[in-house]
Amino acid sequence: MPRKPFSSITPVLDLLHSSVSIASLALPSRCQIWPARLLAEAEKYLGYPYVWGGKNPTTSFDCSGFVSWVINHSGWNVGSRGVMGLEDICTPVSAANAKPGDLVFFINTYDAPYPDRPTHVGIYVGNNMMIHCGSPISYANLNTNYWQNHFYCYGRLPNP
Repeated sequence: MPRKPFSSITPVLDLLHSSVSIASLALPSRCQIWPARLLAEAEKYLGYPYVWGGKNPTTSFDCSGFVSWVINHSGWNVGSRGVMGLEDICTPVSAANAKPGDLVFFINTYDAPYPDRPTHVGIYVGNNMMIHCGSPISYANLNTNYWQNHFYCYGRLPNP
């Protein structure tokens, strides 16, 4: 195969010598990269068992312990929050505007003292799927009757 002459890189050299700055190039922002980091962290724990009150890989997790751990190990820190605490820091978003990395909340998944507040949380991965701490940590289809009957809202975390 014949080599291309050096003149084929002239457009690249022209760009480098132009007045275009690196800062003006369209590079992914931290807010665009963060959901991928969040989902990659969450996938590390697929198969871990559900443990009420669990907050780390050593003890395993409950739903809010899992989500808090994943957020805190993806470049942002929310501390250790329960389901309602996670909901409180989110901005509600419609199902049509939900994006991978958003949280998804459910109501009445157990007999809780606050029946009008969420009792379960997962991380939306797109295509009507979430990763959550069920028994075990796994992906779940949000279109099943169970999740549809308990759906509460989607929530977007503040920018990291």
